Amino acid sequence: MTDILERIGYALFRLLLRTIGQLSEGIRLGWRTGFDSGVMLEYIYENHPRGITPLGVWFDRLFISHPVWDGVRSRRQMLIQQLTEAMGHYHQPLIFDLAAGVGSYLFALPPNRATIIAGDYEPEAVQQGQAKASQLNRPDIQFRRNNAFEPKEFASERADILVASGFFDILTQEEQIQLVLKNGSAVVEPGSRWIFTIQESHPNLKMLQQVFVDLHQKPWELVPRPAETLLAWAKPLGWKLEKLERNAFFAVGTLLFQPDSV
Repeated sequence: MTDILERIGYALFRLLLRTIGQLSEGIRLGWRTGFDSGVMLEYIYENHPRGITPLGVWFDRLFISHPVWDGVRSRRQMLIQQLTEAMGHYHQPLIFDLAAGVGSYLFALPPNRATIIAGDYEPEAVQQGQAKASQLNRPDIQFRRNNAFEPKEFASERADILVASGFFDILTQEEQIQLVLKNGSAVVEPGSRWIFTIQESHPNLKMLQQVFVDLHQKPWELVPRPAETLLAWAKPLGWKLEKLERNAFFAVGTLLFQPDSV
């Protein structure tokens, strides 16, 4: 009986978000692009409630103020800090982001200190990112289509610093993460670094699956993993942990590539 009532509750919540909830710009964007898409994350980073009518703005404020979205914004700050620190180890490094989305965190990096290749599989994210780079006069940031699962479709053949922000977080299969780690390891040399994020927990996984959709317009299945699991997969490939930070839901880390020490 409890399970039935729970399902009814989720169905009503989904109906609410599908109807009056779309007065909120963030909720409307989530239905269109997926609540885990790069474009959606960019909206969460902005943290500026918008909507149709004051009621829509109020809905939007409630939506983007969820504790997990607060964790996403905190994750962004840790990511920028670790990227900036990693850049200090090189002169004009090549930074290759495997799934950047619109990549607002890349624009927070010091200009003209690196060549930044911001890859993403979503055409909308690539278009928005490139438009922003042109608008802000950042020729050091280049947005290109990228398929992190297929080396032949990589947007760059080498990298001094790899980035996977919000990417490992949304992959549901272990094999997918291991494949990306393998592919990324093939374009770096000893002394390179990899800045990553991973989602370690969520307060209501069932609600995500029953109510929301992912970027493929399927029920949003999230598989949280401790950072230590990722580190165990990366170690045999030659990666060593250099730094790890956490908030309530996410971990952000820097890996150093030292294959000879494996």
